[in-house]
Amino acid sequence: MPLNSAALYGQIEPVTRHYYGLEMGSEPAQFSQIAHAETDEDPIREFVEFGGSGQLVFKPENGPVHLDTITQGPIKRVATGTYAGGIELSYEVVKDSKYKKISSAAKSLGRATRLTPEFLFAQFLDRSFNSSFPVTADNVELCSASHLLPDGTTFSNIIPAAALAETSLEDMTTTLRSVPGPDTMRTPEMKKQIIVPSALSVLAEKLSTSAKTLGSNNNDPSVVKGTKVMVFDFLTNATRWFLQTKNDNGIFWDWREKPDFMRDNPALTMQAVFVAFFRARWGCEDPRGIFGSNAA
Repeated sequence: MPLNSAALYGQIEPVTRHYYGLEMGSEPAQFSQIAHAETDEDPIREFVEFGGSGQLVFKPENGPVHLDTITQGPIKRVATGTYAGGIELSYEVVKDSKYKKISSAAKSLGRATRLTPEFLFAQFLDRSFNSSFPVTADNVELCSASHLLPDGTTFSNIIPAAALAETSLEDMTTTLRSVPGPDTMRTPEMKKQIIVPSALSVLAEKLSTSAKTLGSNNNDPSVVKGTKVMVFDFLTNATRWFLQTKNDNGIFWDWREKPDFMRDNPALTMQAVFVAFFRARWGCEDPRGIFGSNAA
């Protein structure tokens, strides 16, 4: 039986897939150490905040229970997006065993698949203070001084223009203790980690590990020692930083389909196309999950 292009491509596919997989790597992605990542079968994620009844009211003996109103806030929907890329191998490349070209192309595709979520999530954080990109249910930017509560009042999850330092980290930690919940009652948030760009990584590590206050002649103990540091190298702004809380409903990343690899044969072209793709959505369900400083 004559050897045809389909048979050739069938032989080269394991090689292509092998090098694609090698470049995907085994180290955990940086973005997945920030976003709560999980797999979801729904094409859309919808979230809404409800304002509760507030504090319970004293009930006299034989008296009625005080009834209050549950208030619904705005609804936000985040749709799944598909991201894909491919390489095209001609019959001649396969036939003439251009092994180096094939392996290099497969590595490039694997690298692109591994890094694309990092860049997408970094873009999401880079836009945190940009009102042109509303991402929360109240239709404002991620970090805003006017996040809307169901009863119409507002709260803030930013410290304006505060450069990363011991004092600003202390201030932000204090701010977390007075955050209002959806029912307006004080609901303290606990810090999980600070998120910094590459340029702030050394300073952040010093703040995290120093037992004494930095740059002081006094022997004052550091109250921010032990703060976990997450360096997100894909952030483009060198001065902004974030404090992530332990809020379970904070920033999310939903895989609809995790990165995968497939082959296609376009009709009558004597070519094979190798495609890598994933489907995902991301956002912030509760802005209390992250506090940011728009430092210049």
